[in-house]
Amino acid sequence: MSASASDVIRTAALAWEIYRMGWSEEFDASIVRSTGQQYNDFGNDIKSLAENLNNIVRVVENARATWIQESVRIARSRGLPLQKDWDLSSLHEIIGDYNNTLEDCKKLLEQNYEFRNNRNFAYNIEWNLVIQPKVDRLRRRLDSHNSKISILLKPLELNLLSDIHRDLADRIDAVHRSILHLHGLLIPDVEQAISEQGRVVLIPLIVPADIERRFQTAAERFYPAVRSPGNFPLQAGADAFVAHMDESTRKFTAGNFLNERTPEPKQYLSLLKCVWIMRCLQESYALQTAPDSSQWPGYIAQLNEDLSVECLRFTAPSTQRLIPPDVSSPRPEDEYSIWPGEDISEYISPHSEVYLEEVFKLSMPSPSPSLRRDMTVYKLDATKYRLVESIEDTTNPATRRQEYKMEIDLKTVNLTPIYATPSSRPKSMEVQIHSTSAKTNPTFQEHKQMLRFQHLLTGYKVYERYDQAMVTVSFFVSGQVKPIEEHARIQIWLPHPFASSNSQNVSAAATPTTLQSPSSSTIQSPTIQGPLRSNTRGSLNASMESMTIGRNPGFKNPSMESTTIGRSRDNMTPSRLTKSSSRASVGTGRESTATGNSRDDVRSSRFSMRSSTSRRSTATSITTISTGTGNRAHLHTKPAKPLLVIFLKGKDASAKLAIVAIQMDDKTEVKRERCGCRSSNSNCKSSCIERSDGSLLVQRWDADQGLGSWNLAKLGVEQRKELPADSWNDVKRVSLNFDRTEDRYTFAGSPCACKPKMQHDLARCILDGHHGVFGVVKQIGSQRLRNYHQERECAAGENLVLGALPEEEQW
Repeated sequence: MSASASDVIRTAALAWEIYRMGWSEEFDASIVRSTGQQYNDFGNDIKSLAENLNNIVRVVENARATWIQESVRIARSRGLPLQKDWDLSSLHEIIGDYNNTLEDCKKLLEQNYEFRNNRNFAYNIEWNLVIQPKVDRLRRRLDSHNSKISILLKPLELNLLSDIHRDLADRIDAVHRSILHLHGLLIPDVEQAISEQGRVVLIPLIVPADIERRFQTAAERFYPAVRSPGNFPLQAGADAFVAHMDESTRKFTAGNFLNERTPEPKQYLSLLKCVWIMRCLQESYALQTAPDSSQWPGYIAQLNEDLSVECLRFTAPSTQRLIPPDVSSPRPEDEYSIWPGEDISEYISPHSEVYLEEVFKLSMPSPSPSLRRDMTVYKLDATKYRLVESIEDTTNPATRRQEYKMEIDLKTVNLTPIYATPSSRPKSMEVQIHSTSAKTNPTFQEHKQMLRFQHLLTGYKVYERYDQAMVTVSFFVSGQVKPIEEHARIQIWLPHPFASSNSQNVSAAATPTTLQSPSSSTIQSPTIQGPLRSNTRGSLNASMESMTIGRNPGFKNPSMESTTIGRSRDNMTPSRLTKSSSRASVGTGRESTATGNSRDDVRSSRFSMRSSTSRRSTATSITTISTGTGNRAHLHTKPAKPLLVIFLKGKDASAKLAIVAIQMDDKTEVKRERCGCRSSNSNCKSSCIERSDGSLLVQRWDADQGLGSWNLAKLGVEQRKELPADSWNDVKRVSLNFDRTEDRYTFAGSPCACKPKMQHDLARCILDGHHGVFGVVKQIGSQRLRNYHQERECAAGENLVLGALPEEEQW
């Protein structure tokens, strides 16, 4: 379809109409103040297109006026027509459909007219989330049109004036030809420009053969016809040239030093693409057979001239010469692509990601030192998280960073603890995570990282990372003649809210936690670093120095607004109400430090103790809620019990997997009289667990459907159901048979001469390691329960009670 200057005039008028619609003088000041530069830049782009279209019209009209002027001035040409018009249809091919772009701009402004005169906070939010992405797409189209017009103006004028020059030169004799001097708006001497047009423009850069092959392969991927010389697409090739030229060394500003005169390899590679594309364009049949009225030959010639100027920067005098970077090493495939292509992702509905809290980040095993693997966990809401595993090559920039994202919900996630499969051989630190839509099998670099990740998904912390393999367990069930024997691996879990890395850094400076006894004695919670079996005389002075004993009647927990811990949500009872603000009081009882004497002739496993730095180990769950009209109440939550978690694998041929959780309370005990542990000199490797008033509180989950159904998350805070759900009834005794005596000492300690009469005496005995890690966690759980009852009683006696308190409960 033919096009003329009148078509360009109409499109330019449309551009000015749109600009006045959105950026007229009465709106400019208020819009710029309320929207910032974004809206103003959009208007400037439309204005630039209007001006550039006007420039096309000016060039065409000037050429027409030159034709009329010269035809009248030359006497022998008086018979020539006074009007001359040119077919400008090739402009649309070169510049693109600028008319359609302007129509889309107009439509956007009409549909969002209120943004011009009502830019309050709500409208600004809508602009950023909804309108701005659409504006960005339109601005990219406008920028493409404007840059192409800027390139085209000079060759357009030269083509029009050359046509006039040829037409007039054919009609006059040599005498009058000497007075034929044409000039335009951009070209001072048309005849000289015509003579220079036939000059060969040198391109000093040579594309290496291996890179040229990569360019050819990339071009053939979307245009197979380019395998044959001359079939290179004219319009797509020119657009690709312009796009790569914008990404080339043209934007590189050189300095004085050599490294400052070396552009980035990617920029230089883009310049080499332009060299290769230009050669293909010049050989194109479409260019060689273009009609005389086409603007394509002049446009390509101008692109070639611009390319030559840029390439000459690499052959300039030595002090100004650019240094080519090394592009011989392979780079990412997309850096060799020829066709920029349309980014279709921009048509996805407008969207943005909100800020996500980073919970923790850990390094993962890598096949080589140069590859860095990480896993980062982000919190989405109370129970939902996003896992992002990434890998990148730190030594090869050509290898892009890769990411895998997975979202999990603690209420539905499936966690298969592959690492915990009972076995005589070490297992890799691997787990399987299965969400509703994805599955992944991460392998961890360190044992503590794996347990920390498990803590996140379950809400239970493996106390002091106690994770004992190589155990054989026997379950004694009422009514069964023989015990059930299985291979096992055991952990001891303490309910503990997961803290992000940032909050851990803050809590590191917190006050050391204390264990509170009914007699108001307090001892610091020990941390077990590892067993130490010795026949020598030992000293536990360091341990005893970390124990504090004092009187503290009427204890009140200072953490009145602590994070809720535990699963007994049904026991959450509003217990205290204050006006306008909650009141928290701290006990003022005296605290003194007691240092124990060294103990001789002790032959058993000992624990190296250190004070815990986390107050949460004994804090009760109290949550502050609003009751309206400025009042607030405290909800007391009964703390969950610690768990002895046993990973099981059957001894029979089926080798079925299972998980057992035994609740640890005051009545759950290690019965030394059931085995050979009655003396401190015993080499017994077994520990027997019973409950003083009947069956143990046991839950069991069998993996009846294979490894994937061996789901540790079922024990977690968000998924585990309280008894009687999943209960294993009538389990009277559990016997744990360890591979080494030291392992049994670590778990349950050894007999001692202590005869505790008071609670703090028992606490001191526990600190000495006489009850093992089992006794320590049991004491922490008991202390939490005592704190819970004390705080309820204090609150009930001092404040208004909202509803009846539940009956006293014991573990």
